[in-house]
Amino acid sequence: MRFIAKSGFSPGEILTSPRVAGVGGISCPEEPITSSSESHTPKPRTICHLSVQPTETTEDPGDATPLKLNRDFRLLLRGSSVSMLGSRVSAIAYPLLVLAMTSSPVVAGWACFATIAPSIIAYLPAGALVDRWAPRRAMLLSEFGQGIATGAIVVGLVLHRLSVPALVALGATEQVLEVFSVLAERRLVRSVVELEQAASALAKGEAWTHIVVLVGRPLGALFFGAWRVLPFLADVISFIVSVAFLAQVGDRPGVRQTGQAARRYFRRKSCAGLQRLRPNQSKQDACRPGGTVGRKLSKEIHECLHWLRMNPFAGVGLPLTAGATLIGQALLMIFLAQAHTEHLSSLAIGMVLAASGAGGALGSAAASMLFRLVGYPPLRIQMWAWTAMFGLLTLSGGQSVIVMAAAIAVLSFTGAMGNIALNTFVVQHAAETMLARVMSVERVTSFAALAVGPALGGILYEQWGTRYAMIALLVATGSLLASASAPPLRWRPF
Repeated sequence: MRFIAKSGFSPGEILTSPRVAGVGGISCPEEPITSSSESHTPKPRTICHLSVQPTETTEDPGDATPLKLNRDFRLLLRGSSVSMLGSRVSAIAYPLLVLAMTSSPVVAGWACFATIAPSIIAYLPAGALVDRWAPRRAMLLSEFGQGIATGAIVVGLVLHRLSVPALVALGATEQVLEVFSVLAERRLVRSVVELEQAASALAKGEAWTHIVVLVGRPLGALFFGAWRVLPFLADVISFIVSVAFLAQVGDRPGVRQTGQAARRYFRRKSCAGLQRLRPNQSKQDACRPGGTVGRKLSKEIHECLHWLRMNPFAGVGLPLTAGATLIGQALLMIFLAQAHTEHLSSLAIGMVLAASGAGGALGSAAASMLFRLVGYPPLRIQMWAWTAMFGLLTLSGGQSVIVMAAAIAVLSFTGAMGNIALNTFVVQHAAETMLARVMSVERVTSFAALAVGPALGGILYEQWGTRYAMIALLVATGSLLASASAPPLRWRPF
């Protein structure tokens, strides 16, 4: 992807990406401005205008570099996949560690909730901030901080001085930093691939996500069974490798200088408005070289929410997929609690967890083909399949490991298709200057589900047992199926 590199603005020029749709332009024509303090002779001044509306691509899509030859995309995919692998290995160890320390499924569920809850609050402001920052730098710093937080857990376990509150605090710190990393990654993907390649790039990323889940979850269970420290130590190593890969992603001069020009535009625009007000020292300082007058985060978040209202597929699809995530996480917690009670082997636990990754990887790989062959909306397909699988689990009472593994595989297969459809819509329809904010809303809803789901699963298992917990999840899935009949969900990626 080539950007026009400019060191500053010139009158009448537009600074933008010539090949990427969805990137606004900054135009600076000269216009006559009459000064009230001088004569009425017009003085030419440069007035800059920023467009955040999607622009049209003019080049042939065949000119795009294939993803397999795109060095930056491959480095980004490797770095994020390694980091994700370490996170999945340690993620399954969190509830297992709390269960080992307290022998209480409810405490384990609430510990998972407390670990994830702070990141839910951070997502909306993080989205607005990441839209302002250089995505590569934000991702590097976030990965580095996550490694430090996980390293502290390793030290605490080795010294036998790690309590449940300390584990929750360090886990929450890692999750908050992961917020910035995930949002920056999506913006970085948008900047290293062409817009027409977005669906393929997202499918590859989703496939790697589920392959990582396929490997990471059973690996985490095996590592935890061997030594409690191993899952977290592997996570630390994964962050080190991830930073090494991300450091090699090209820092394009055009991208950097475009961002600098945009910041000068916003400063110039803000200072021009301040000159019409009564001057004071703080306003004068803000308009000096190096000073900044930023936009309010609340206004930027409001713009994102307005975009969601104007795009009902995303507005309806986000809470629908969040509900599915909540139900899926509750199911995993019920299975883990049952496995702990019945003393299932690490191999049995690993087989069920691996089914989740296998189903998701197959669903991601087949998504593009199925979108073209099947005329039914992907989110509706997902909800029908989920209802059928929870009906099967209810009939089996949730006692069969084979049935549980098969059901989770189908849930992950169709869930991957739904995620790709929703993310493709967002990437294709949201401007790049708003992409992180829209994704932050999606992450808020999904992380809220990730936080509440394990706690809900623990409560259902302890109060009602496995059979009646499955009935409750079946009823919840049926309500999602009814919501999926809404007209906005008719959209298909192809």
